[in-house]
Amino acid sequence: MNWVALTWPMLAAASLVLGLVHGLVWLTQKRLGVHLAFAIAAVAVAALILLEMAALYATSPQRMGELIRWMHLPVAVMVVAMVYVVHVSFGLGSRWLALGAVSLRVAALAVNFASPVNLNFRSITAVARTEWWQASVHYPIGELNPWVLLSQASNALLLVYLLQTIFRGIRAAEETRSSVLVICGGWLLLIVVMMSSALLMALGVPRIPLTATPSFVIVVLAMSWQLGRDLFKSERLTHLLQESEVRRQRVQKDLELAASAPGLGLWSWDVAVDGYVENASNREILGGAPGDLDVRRALFGRTGSPGREALERRFAEAMRRPSWELEYPIVRDDGERRWVSVTGSVEATADGQPTLVRGVTRDVTRLKNEQEVLRILLEAAPSALLLADAQGIIRYANLQASRVFGYEDANMVGMHVDALLPTCPDLRKCEHHRHDAVHPIAREMGHEIDPVGVRRDGTEFPIEVGLSPLTLANQPHVVASVTDLTERRELEMEMAMEREGIAHLSRVTMLGELSGSLAHELNQPLAAILSNAQAAQRILRRDPSDIGEVQAILGDIVDNDRRAGQVINRLRGLLKKEHREQYPLLMNEVVLESIRLMRNDLLNRRVAWRMDLTPGIPRVVGDRIQLQQVLLNLIFNACDALPEENCERIVTVRTVRSELGVCTEVVDSGQGIPEAMLETIFRPFESTKPNGMGMGLAVCRTIVRAHGGHIWAENREAGGTRVCFDLPGVE
Repeated sequence: MNWVALTWPMLAAASLVLGLVHGLVWLTQKRLGVHLAFAIAAVAVAALILLEMAALYATSPQRMGELIRWMHLPVAVMVVAMVYVVHVSFGLGSRWLALGAVSLRVAALAVNFASPVNLNFRSITAVARTEWWQASVHYPIGELNPWVLLSQASNALLLVYLLQTIFRGIRAAEETRSSVLVICGGWLLLIVVMMSSALLMALGVPRIPLTATPSFVIVVLAMSWQLGRDLFKSERLTHLLQESEVRRQRVQKDLELAASAPGLGLWSWDVAVDGYVENASNREILGGAPGDLDVRRALFGRTGSPGREALERRFAEAMRRPSWELEYPIVRDDGERRWVSVTGSVEATADGQPTLVRGVTRDVTRLKNEQEVLRILLEAAPSALLLADAQGIIRYANLQASRVFGYEDANMVGMHVDALLPTCPDLRKCEHHRHDAVHPIAREMGHEIDPVGVRRDGTEFPIEVGLSPLTLANQPHVVASVTDLTERRELEMEMAMEREGIAHLSRVTMLGELSGSLAHELNQPLAAILSNAQAAQRILRRDPSDIGEVQAILGDIVDNDRRAGQVINRLRGLLKKEHREQYPLLMNEVVLESIRLMRNDLLNRRVAWRMDLTPGIPRVVGDRIQLQQVLLNLIFNACDALPEENCERIVTVRTVRSELGVCTEVVDSGQGIPEAMLETIFRPFESTKPNGMGMGLAVCRTIVRAHGGHIWAENREAGGTRVCFDLPGVE
């Protein structure tokens, strides 16, 4: 028996033992599929060793060909398992290279069993004998199969894949780099030997046995080293877990004993082994699930995705400080929103790495809600509120204070109150602040002098200040309520000016309306008297014997004189608010009488008149003289609005039935009234005439309103103006 007969079975047995061990590991932890792949690869190597040992001692070409054919099956299984182990363990090589190598190896296996002899030989003519290190072995002689290039292409891709994994693994961590070099280096050497063996076979050189090379020994040692390292690590982790469990139980007992204060959640986090323990109160406050051992999920699992990342960053920053505090909202399973405060202390190593973190959790929802209500009340206060300490430094300013002093885009906290209230005696010096806070007496300020505030831009404005001293955190503070008096002062000045203007206007209006109305209303009958007297003089000069016409003129003079007296009496009655009897009147008759009174004046003005009187209209209740006066004013205004050029100068008076009763219209063919003055021409002293007093239409509006009607003016589309007044009618 030579050394080959001893070595080959030993290598096969070692491979089978490795496969059995990895298989048992996989059976206990089936999630570790890499151990199953190790087991399959080890069994495939053992089968390959036994087949090659049989081939080394085969004497017939047929026996040699069959053994070589079946050797390709464990080689293919070994390649697939090797690619899986390397890719799952490291994941550094290209997936497409791995798939290509596996695909070509499977294709070569199919061609191997489809060939007459095997993948390597198309035919084997003889079996030769050679001496290899004093051991007699056999090798085949025959015609090579060109399909053997498939296996060589698979080996080439596998070689590139392993080189890529090694190259990338060199730049990885120390532990990963050593594993890559050992495992992938051994497999790489084995692939090189396989490709060299195929090349020697193609050249007719006696083949070196595949698994007897040092490369396979290295692969076996690498697998054994990997397995031993995993077992050692598993043993060490088991020991650490046992110690961690002991510490966890001890800390749990400590927490349960310390949780004497109701409503406090206690927890501890062992950073080294990532061990988290908490008491029942902490789990109830945070709404966590029992047995949740992840500190971040337990503390921040109820915060929601948007805010959780920011909280975890703040938590990581807090681990660098000996003590810290976080306050954040959580949402419980029932949808209720709660606020929690987490306070912790950190034990760290000499280089600042945290080792143990202890924390206390409190439910601060009620306090937070009270603070929110207080904040809303303070922000909604109509006055500016400033909270200053004993040194006069502002510690709080509400939204109204920011608006009043012009600091809407800046923070007022930290400023001195003297920068805002420089003229307030009680807030000018620090001693006053301390005195106010130590002796809390609420009072107003600014009785001796008018206090002013200073805005951000330096402008001063009048204010009213009230002080309310109080004590916060055993420190004296003062609350200043500041009211901006700018609008109030401006309003007071405007009201004073308005009162003076109203008093002056009342005096002017009373005198103006009295004198203006008398002058305006007496002007019409006096003008008629003058016109009739001048006509009588012309008749007497022309024909003194024409007494009849003179008598008619004298009658008109008497009527106009009597009318002037009635006008004076009516206006005095309006000013004295005397009660006048009103009677049912026909507006058509009032219009006819008014035109008769103005006939001579219209002729002198070269104005033609038209009357469009609707028969059967209702009567109106009123004073005939006053309504005639309204019509006379409107007709005279219409005549004044007519142009002086040679054109039709026509005034139309129309009566129509309206919803209120009777509407009377006076229409001219002039230029119209500016749109802006259609509403103002009925006010006193408002006139469109160059020399007008602006009293005629004001008196007309007064008379019409006294009769229960209303008056208005509008421009016509065809040109001119229509002035209408509507009076209530009675059937």
